[in-house]
Amino acid sequence: MKILALSEANILSFHSIALIAAAEEKGINALKISELTNCSRNHLFKVLESLVKAGLIYSTRGPRGGYFLNKPADTIYLLDVFEALNGKVDENEICIGRNRNEKSFIFFEQLCQELTNKFLNYLKNTKIADLKDHAGKIL
Repeated sequence: MKILALSEANILSFHSIALIAAAEEKGINALKISELTNCSRNHLFKVLESLVKAGLIYSTRGPRGGYFLNKPADTIYLLDVFEALNGKVDENEICIGRNRNEKSFIFFEQLCQELTNKFLNYLKNTKIADLKDHAGKIL
């Protein structure tokens, strides 16, 4: 049972962009990313398309084609990647649910806010460059 979990698309986006960063100027194709992450290419293409639309990566075709970072790895944060798939994070709305006014929500409000703050701080402070070396080991 998973208590807290990110979507497969979110996990795939973090892994993909780290692999793209590790590949540097050589680039990396979708087939290789799919093999390394053990995911469906169709799902991967949807994730990569979101990263392209957000301006984080770009792709080229041909024998030397692949995916490349659109800007330096030390200027891209995990929050940028997360928001590329999920939209802009509104820190004031993150813990509000449909049962907001019920007494049970008050019981979990502090815990929810603490976990949210810790997660957001990690996303805001972790650069793709921080993940690059680890990703490079599996290339």
